[in-house]
Amino acid sequence: MMRSKPTPPDEVLPDAGLIERARQGEEAACSELVARHLAPVRAFVAMRLPIGHVVDEITHETFVFAFTHLAEFELRESFRAWLRSIAFNLVRRELLRFARERQNLSNFERLQLSELADNADQTGLRDEVVFLEECMGRLPDTMRQLLEDRYHRGLTGVQIAASRGRTEEWVRVTLLRIRRQLRDCIDHKMTGGAHAV
Repeated sequence: MMRSKPTPPDEVLPDAGLIERARQGEEAACSELVARHLAPVRAFVAMRLPIGHVVDEITHETFVFAFTHLAEFELRESFRAWLRSIAFNLVRRELLRFARERQNLSNFERLQLSELADNADQTGLRDEVVFLEECMGRLPDTMRQLLEDRYHRGLTGVQIAASRGRTEEWVRVTLLRIRRQLRDCIDHKMTGGAHAV
């Protein structure tokens, strides 16, 4: 008596077969598609926006969007490439949101500083603004450019790190050191000393 061949396990089915089953509401097929593509999609997102919780959120949103719009997917296309295009659009949206928030914050800070300087009295705030400009002028070009990129151009730490071939941590620590250096320079000038940055 001949035995019938066992049904091949899901992991050897092509994506198209799993997608067809997922479209019919089969949860196991959805789970298999996620298991098959989760790591590559997460890596794709992490390379473009390496912030842990944001990577998790965008990866999750990618699969939610994909399964919500599964009927629109063309079976002859690459499912992984489709997921990457969804993730790319979500990353771009997040970067634009970051840029808007940072620009709004930068505009607010400049407005506040301008108003405070205009209304400065005996507190010496106007002097502090002048001293800041003087101390900034003493910084090496590379440090001034770093501040310009971060606070005037509104670039993220990720973008600055990528443009300089550095890590995001290096950008954060370097900016912190520059701010401390400027603070020391301003404090020294406020007390009547001469300070070289």
